Amino acid sequence: MKALLTFAFTVALSFAQESELYVLGVHPHSIVIFDGTRNEIAGQIQTRGRAPKELVPSPDGKFVYTTTDGRAKLEVVNLETRSIDRVLEITPPGYRLTIYGLVLNGKGDRLYVHVKPVRELIDRYVVDPPQIWSVDVATGKTQKVAEVPQGVAALVLTKDERKLIAWGRDLYYIDVAQNRITDTFPLMNQPSPTAGALNTLALFIQFERSGIFSIPYYTRDPITAKDLMGLVNLDVANGKVDVVELGSPIPLYSAVVSPDRKHAYAVMNQLLAIDLEKKRITQITDLERTRYVANISRDGKRLFVSGAAPFIHVYDTATLQLIKTIELPGDPSVTSFRALPAR
Repeated sequence: MKALLTFAFTVALSFAQESELYVLGVHPHSIVIFDGTRNEIAGQIQTRGRAPKELVPSPDGKFVYTTTDGRAKLEVVNLETRSIDRVLEITPPGYRLTIYGLVLNGKGDRLYVHVKPVRELIDRYVVDPPQIWSVDVATGKTQKVAEVPQGVAALVLTKDERKLIAWGRDLYYIDVAQNRITDTFPLMNQPSPTAGALNTLALFIQFERSGIFSIPYYTRDPITAKDLMGLVNLDVANGKVDVVELGSPIPLYSAVVSPDRKHAYAVMNQLLAIDLEKKRITQITDLERTRYVANISRDGKRLFVSGAAPFIHVYDTATLQLIKTIELPGDPSVTSFRALPAR
């Protein structure tokens, strides 16, 4: 019977992948599979730990790697069996870890994780420097890649897999072969006194449709004393950065770029449509509550907005009109909202 159910779900998942599938975590301990074509929940998987945060799909769309229990556990979610295959035990004896930043290589056999290690001694805790580790998915064995400054929240791997980019107070480019930071793109730590620090929060990662990792920034012009906002857009394939200034500040948590790279959409208490070619905000609509994260359909016509309440709201990107509200089995809070690869 179990084999029959597994086969049935595999067929259903394969069929559903003709549509568009997304994953997001919800409290207290679930991964939700969302069908973005039918605008409905397609499944729910129970995690072993609480409150999934990071979500990284495998290239074949069969697995998702997620952090749980306050970013301390690293779980392997099997989308075909709707179960947890295992927990990758990467914490050394005598340590506790917090994971901020997770990315998978193109073959799907190696994870890179940003960890904040704390040694638990008899009489005190000792905080070690933040580090990037590589994790063999098959064995769970880890290897230190490099130490990084405090504040890293997300990782990106370039298409050639030679560079890891750690998004923190600045962007740190790590040469995987040399195991060291070889370049930095300044955000907070601007080299010129005439340039304002760019304050970003890279907690929400959704670049699958466009290949652009977009994060709102806030700054104060040191010459005019004006507060400004915009987007920092990172091309995940080659690591190139585009800073898009958008004028006076509007509070925003996250942004997503359309598949054609011509538009962006950003959310918090309002939903913004942004013309990236003209570098201006074209539409603003008030939201009924605070939202953290959004993803976008493959054709760029629908926006899926969630976070801070147990719902997904579907919007028309041309008009920013609400199309549908889907109730979730729990609150997503600050989880990622990722599109699964087509199969």
